[in-house]
Amino acid sequence: MVDIVLVKSDPIMCLPSLRDQKIIRSLRKKYSLLALGWNREGAPIKSDTEGTDFQLFNVRAPYGYEPHGTLRFIPYLMIFWIWVFIKLCTYRPKAVHACNLDSILPSYIYKILFRKKLVFDVFDRYAMAYIPRNRNLFFKLLYSFAYWIEDEFASRSDVLVNVSDEMLTTYKKKPKNCTAIMNCSEDYMINRSKENQNGFKLLFTGHLRPGRGLELLPDIVKNLEETQLIITGRAEDQKLLNKIEGISNISYKGFLDHNQVLDLEASSDAMVALYDLNLQTQNKYVMGNKLFEAMMFGVPVITNVATQIVNETDCGIIVDYDNPEQIKEAIITLRDKPELCKRLGTNGRKAFLEKYNWNLMEHKLFVVYDTLLNRQA
Repeated sequence: MVDIVLVKSDPIMCLPSLRDQKIIRSLRKKYSLLALGWNREGAPIKSDTEGTDFQLFNVRAPYGYEPHGTLRFIPYLMIFWIWVFIKLCTYRPKAVHACNLDSILPSYIYKILFRKKLVFDVFDRYAMAYIPRNRNLFFKLLYSFAYWIEDEFASRSDVLVNVSDEMLTTYKKKPKNCTAIMNCSEDYMINRSKENQNGFKLLFTGHLRPGRGLELLPDIVKNLEETQLIITGRAEDQKLLNKIEGISNISYKGFLDHNQVLDLEASSDAMVALYDLNLQTQNKYVMGNKLFEAMMFGVPVITNVATQIVNETDCGIIVDYDNPEQIKEAIITLRDKPELCKRLGTNGRKAFLEKYNWNLMEHKLFVVYDTLLNRQA
């Protein structure tokens, strides 16, 4: 028997799944832990979480968010659920940490049958993240169903964990015990320093897909003097990749591991985090890794999300996603006013140390499990 089994329908040892890796590293400090994941791509596994027991469901399968991908994905998902339930029955954990909606069903059945504890950790609200509600009647119905079923499981869990207090407000039904554990960064400042460089270095991290600002940034940046846009992430849209090719002051670094991304972040002058809220409504409520890593490195951010934190900490410039001129002006302002750039970055670093760091989130995680497992903190 183990204390906790963490279940996630992705390969939990692969980047860029940073949240679950931080949760795993933290939980293993105090509890016996088994992590179950699904290697859908059949990819080699890379991990910086050695020492934890991992088991993978090595069956290749499509992801559920491509066009009509959900319907193709469901048969594979049912097989994964059976595998997870067998593992839970075998190891009999005192608590299950189910990550996202597609891991909840076998975890909930185990909770009911064996009277164990269930923590439902929602990284992404499935409907808000993956289902285009406004496309047609089918998608509207699918959106409503996914939203409802997630609310139901949330209300039946022992603890509901979300990535922000704002996201917790989106539930119509939820349990008595709820907490927000944000995607705050660990402190990677040690042994990293800004390189001497010419010009202004703007960094984009994340997958190359529609709705992340890459439809706009190439046209904005290509005529800016002494400005370089660095892009890193998995290329999921060939049109966007074609758009940036051949522009002299744009450099695409490909899909890098986390340490390489951190090196780029540490040496950048500013980072950009833009999201089309018409495509993924949940981004109104999510604070992504890139925001907190920018704060951790003392790098100002240009963004249209997490506006409450950005305003509170004064760590960046808020822009309108649909206003290229405003985005351009923000880039020029940070490029031409290094004192402002430095001040915003310093504000972010201060806020990181005081309020938005993983040590504080880890403490909240320990409170959850010390309570569930009847342990003294």
